[in-house]
Amino acid sequence: MMRLRLLFFIVSTLLLFTCTVAEAQSVGDASYYGNRFHGRRTSDGSRYHRDSLTCAHRTLPFGTLLKVRNVKNGREVVVKVTDRGPFRKGGIVDLSYAAAKEIDIIRSGIARVEVSNVGTSVSPLRDAEGGVLPELQLLDPSSGNYYGMSEWADRGHGEREQAKANTDRKQRAGYLARTKGQQPRWHILSEKMTAKK
Repeated sequence: MMRLRLLFFIVSTLLLFTCTVAEAQSVGDASYYGNRFHGRRTSDGSRYHRDSLTCAHRTLPFGTLLKVRNVKNGREVVVKVTDRGPFRKGGIVDLSYAAAKEIDIIRSGIARVEVSNVGTSVSPLRDAEGGVLPELQLLDPSSGNYYGMSEWADRGHGEREQAKANTDRKQRAGYLARTKGQQPRWHILSEKMTAKK
């Protein structure tokens, strides 16, 4: 009876370990998004950008970070899951254009890759010694500075607010220039029309 329990425990442990390893690392075909998808919404609600390091995966949660290695040349890239797919036989991941360029599959279009789950973007990545790795820094071509993903998000919000304020100011100045000298003029307070001047 004791041997049977021990045997059952060993078999279930091996089965669990094999399933975990199979899930953690898989081999299949990778392709990449065409240029026509640039700017379109992905399944997680964000917009696809061809220069981002993102990918589509059928089942993994959004925000999961995957290491994709080209089996043929050994080149690797870490990408974030933001979309669903691919839905073709043998395909396990669809890469952004920048990620495909990193592992050199642009010319072939499809390549055999090995995909490993390395964590999620909400939790920091850790190196072999257990230390936290620094956040990925991306180059801003206009300024030449490098920014982390959180800095890009904050920076983009500020720029959008500034652009909106500039547009409002220009529209107001244009309206006042067109109506100068015409009677009657209306005052606009808190976006409501009030009495004639």
